[in-house]
Amino acid sequence: MKYVFYGLAALLVLLALLVPIIIYFFYPQQLPEVRDVAIIYSSVFMCVGAILFIAMTGLLAMIAFLIRDHVVPALEKVDDTTRTVRGTAAFVSESVVSPIIKVAGASAGARAMVQTLMRRDTSKKQPKPPKEEGS
Repeated sequence: MKYVFYGLAALLVLLALLVPIIIYFFYPQQLPEVRDVAIIYSSVFMCVGAILFIAMTGLLAMIAFLIRDHVVPALEKVDDTTRTVRGTAAFVSESVVSPIIKVAGASAGARAMVQTLMRRDTSKKQPKPPKEEGS
């Protein structure tokens, strides 16, 4: 389907280039009439282009108003939701996680203390100091 459009576009470009050349070489006496028709067509196309430009400007303004009226409130709701989630996370962190961390720290400290006491040697033997070399 894409190649059909390319073919049509090439045909239109070829016609746009060949028609003035054919008229110039085969019908030179009709050049003033062709010029007048070309001026009329170009003025009509300029009027249509101006009307389309005005319509597109109106559509862009309408889209801008729709964005302002619908998208901005939605974004504000998303912002409020993120703030609520951030507050909830802070609350959970302070009220739930902090006590658990404190209990876990205290139990780790108690476990380390018990392990240290259990490893303690009850005999009074002192390890021998290493001998100095060279004496």
